[in-house]
Amino acid sequence: MRTTTALASPSRRAHRNRNNPKRPSQHQDLTRWDDEGGAPRSGHHFSALCPSPPEAEAALYYFNIRAGSTLVEDPESNRYPDLQSARAVAIAIARDMIAEGNRKGEDRQSWYVEIMDRANQQAMTVAFADVICPAAAA
Repeated sequence: MRTTTALASPSRRAHRNRNNPKRPSQHQDLTRWDDEGGAPRSGHHFSALCPSPPEAEAALYYFNIRAGSTLVEDPESNRYPDLQSARAVAIAIARDMIAEGNRKGEDRQSWYVEIMDRANQQAMTVAFADVICPAAAA
């Protein structure tokens, strides 16, 4: 003997949900999601995958140059994944400026690169004197 299961028609299911206030229809649930910004009520399980966590956003850094009492502010910023990456760029900037100063006969060992964050707060300072390499000093 063969057993069959009768499925309720969509109109019959809607009628059944309308009479049972504890079981809102999926349409009502999704309307709540759109209109109120809320999550679906319990009892509804969706098979969609959970969203993956957002990747870390690159931070915005400014590289200001301090030469004694003079400050040359960086008008443009750059994005780097972390402060250590920004530090590596600051070291490269300092070495390039030291080499340029050596060609011009200027002593720039007392200068600094100030790494500033998006809120214009000093995140790190790189002293030119700390990054002098033998090739730049020659």
